[in-house]
Amino acid sequence: MCMKLMKADSRTSDANNRLLTEIAIDLAYNKAQDIYRDLTGVVYYSYDSQYREPCSRNYNDAIRDLEQTKKIFTDGDYDQIPDQVSKAADDIRDCKNQFDRSDINDSKELKKRNTELEVLCDVVKASSKYLRHRNDNDN
Repeated sequence: MCMKLMKADSRTSDANNRLLTEIAIDLAYNKAQDIYRDLTGVVYYSYDSQYREPCSRNYNDAIRDLEQTKKIFTDGDYDQIPDQVSKAADDIRDCKNQFDRSDINDSKELKKRNTELEVLCDVVKASSKYLRHRNDNDN
């Protein structure tokens, strides 16, 4: 699944660790925004309001955390990326738990997209560790 998500972006073909981290952050941020729009949009599908509203708040927080991750990345403070993206992942997991408790059929697609977003957050964490290691060797 990880490679499928990453190959969706044309920048990955010849990317180094830094660019892969940037791409993973962008993909996670965009996926979080897409899910948030679906949860809060004019067309609510038949999503269960029991999890739609709390998850909307969680996704709003996750988007904010991913925006901060982008800023940290741009500033080159790679040591802070895993902690920051973990905050987003925690918000995403809170929704996953709500989806798991729901028997509504529409939640299946959200569960899948939520899982993809979790994987992207894991990719960001893993790839940023390589950047931290590279920075330690440069000093």
